Amino acid sequence: MKRMVAALGLAMAVTLTAATVFAWGPGMGRGSGPGCDVAAAPNLSAEQAAKIQKIQSDRYAEAAKVRSEMYAKKIELQGLFREPVLDQAKITAKQKEITALKNQLQEKGLVARTAVAETLTPEQRAQLPAYGPGSGRGRGRGMGSGNRW
Repeated sequence: MKRMVAALGLAMAVTLTAATVFAWGPGMGRGSGPGCDVAAAPNLSAEQAAKIQKIQSDRYAEAAKVRSEMYAKKIELQGLFREPVLDQAKITAKQKEITALKNQLQEKGLVARTAVAETLTPEQRAQLPAYGPGSGRGRGRGMGSGNRW
């Protein structure tokens, strides 16, 4: 009887361990995926790589500020929906503020992309699609870590 209980306990432990391992599955985790690692492209001069790295890090910093502001606005919008009496004008105004912040993020991204493209020579720009989305380090399926751009 003791052996049976021990065997059952061991089987349960293995099952629970396996369940947690397989439950992780694919998803938006850290690793290779949709990112654009232009700075890792071959035949970049050290000056070009440094300039691109600066453009990307500046964009990350700017985007973080806008995202935190957008997050705060979304929380305010959720609060407006929890009011006993819904004020359509306030809700619409808050949604427009969030949309404006999203547009601001898009514009900053476009400015950064243009700046990176201007850093490259025409020959390097012709190779750019090979280092586009899916080729760099970033959020996505796979192992490793890195930043998206």
